[in-house]
Amino acid sequence: MKVLVIPDIHLKPFMFKQAAELMERGIAQRAVCLMDIPDDWDKQFNILFYEETYEEAIRFAKKYPDTAWCYGNHDLSYVWRELETGYSTMAAYTVQKSCLI
Repeated sequence: MKVLVIPDIHLKPFMFKQAAELMERGIAQRAVCLMDIPDDWDKQFNILFYEETYEEAIRFAKKYPDTAWCYGNHDLSYVWRELETGYSTMAAYTVQKSCLI
């Protein structure tokens, strides 16, 4: 079985779109997302990046429910409320309310 590994996202929603295209083309049968979905340096105040990225992540998760999701340090920093590089206090609510955490 071929598995698509989706690397750290860091507010790049296009990565989910590209992954979906690869899955649709049959390049892989399963996917693993290494997450680190939030946080990209110098984007802490742009909540739209966070919202768009989580919307794409949720869309991908619904379309490919067998995907394995591996929490990264940037994801868990919002769960634990521990600062990590790039942590956005402005986006904390957006990250915490997402269904992936």
